[in-house]
Parts: sequence; structure tokens; C-alpha cells
Amino acid sequence: MKDKLPMIEVLAWLHANHPTLHAAVEAGRDWFWLCCDLRGEHNQTVRDTIVEYGFRFAKRGHTLPSGNVSYWSHSCTKPIPFKRRSKFASKSTSTNNSGDNAAPFSSEELAEASALFA
Repeated sequence: MKDKLPMIEVLAWLHANHPTLHAAVEAGRDWFWLCCDLRGEHNQTVRDTIVEYGFRFAKRGHTLPSGNVSYWSHSCTKPIPFKRRSKFASKSTSTNNSGDNAAPFSSEELAEASALFA
């Protein structure tokens, strides 16, 4: 679990450790996005240190309001949303595969119950 860090602390860390990245950072709501190219072997140590600090890589990138595309982000104090997966399909198959396909009530019991409501 990643520690929640205030935005000011993340900026201060970037300024102290990676001044060139600090110059290329853009804020988007509660997130910081790095608008620079960190590909290549010569940037491996930079990538390792920012990942260790809590930055995440987005494969598809994120288009910012300025039009820049960023691939590295830090959520600061904003937690990353947990998206639940639908368990409806797995529950319906498990109840249908119970092995007991008989109706819960016999036809005589159903007729007797419907007579009570008529």
C-alpha cells in the first residue's frame, strides 16, 4: 500500500532529487503528471527512483488539459479507486450448478398456497 503524501511534499521531493522532472510536472486535480520522455537505458535509474517514491506508469498515457500526454503520475493524497468486478455472473453459475435442479415446492404445495390467496 502506497503512503499518501501531500502535494507539496511530492513537489519538494522532485525539486530536491530530479530538478528537470520538477520543471516538467503538471497538476491535474489531485494528481501530478510528468510531461517528459523517460524511455531508454540512460533513464533507468530515474524511473526506478520515481517508482520507489510512488509514481506509476500509464501504458496508454493520459492527455492533460494542456494537450500534453503524460505516462508517469503520482496520486498524492488522492487514493487510487478500487473498482469492484461484477460477481453476478459467478454467483449465478454457482447457484445453477448446485446439482439440485428440482423446484423448491411441489405442484400440490403451490396449489394449496394459491388457494389461500384466492
